[in-house]
Amino acid sequence: MKELFRSVKFKIIICIFALVFGIMIYAAIAGDNIIFPRSVLETITQPFVTLGKTISDWTSDTIDTLVNARKYREENEHLKEMLADVYGQIIEKEKTDAENEQYRTILGIAEEHKDYEWSPPCSVIARNSSDIYNGFTIDRGSKDGISLYDPVFTSVGLVGIVGELADHYAVVETILSPDVNVGVMTTDSKSIGVTENDAEYAASGYCLISYVSKDSTIKEGDVVVTSGSSVFPENIVVGTIVSVYEDKNGLTRHAVIMPSEDLSKITQVFVITGFDGQEE
Repeated sequence: MKELFRSVKFKIIICIFALVFGIMIYAAIAGDNIIFPRSVLETITQPFVTLGKTISDWTSDTIDTLVNARKYREENEHLKEMLADVYGQIIEKEKTDAENEQYRTILGIAEEHKDYEWSPPCSVIARNSSDIYNGFTIDRGSKDGISLYDPVFTSVGLVGIVGELADHYAVVETILSPDVNVGVMTTDSKSIGVTENDAEYAASGYCLISYVSKDSTIKEGDVVVTSGSSVFPENIVVGTIVSVYEDKNGLTRHAVIMPSEDLSKITQVFVITGFDGQEE
């Protein structure tokens, strides 16, 4: 602040102010006898008028902000709440639309497979973040007609089986788990095999098919479905083949599958509680 008072600019401003003030005093004393060009006076005083208006506007805005600060804060909070509510409605609508689409697809499957028996829709209520096989817990159990080893799937495809069961919840082991072995078949070449997973592939989100005949025409891009067994009904989509390679013994081939469903993002599933040929 001391530097400002000692600066040349400050001294010039003081001199101009003194000059204008002197002219104003002289004009007041001389009255009508003053001879001084009006345009010159306006030119000299214009910067001070502008400065005064700026200070006045700033003061008015500052006072308004201080006086109405609480009002503005409340309006701001209200607008935030309204915005959050709108976002919530949009997200809920998108979720509802997705669920409705899944229900329509499931109804189509039910029409095609009259022998299927279903659980009510199941929501994922817990996940184990340390489980590389993406296992999860659903909010339905034995009281809802679900049994151990019942197949679990979405409208997109097979997810896994019921591995643990309680009255009102069940733990699902996914098709990434080495404990879930599924007989599968490709829709194009009709090549058959069994899922035999390991941690390395599971960590990347892939399944592995083993015991595929060396002479099969299995190839990248083939769609893989269940071949049918006493645990899994046939023709449930499992995924798509992304690569094929020969076993070390040279007698069989392996195929890597990208599951049809992103197992880490599933929020809702269905359980097939019964079908023709299911093991009792």
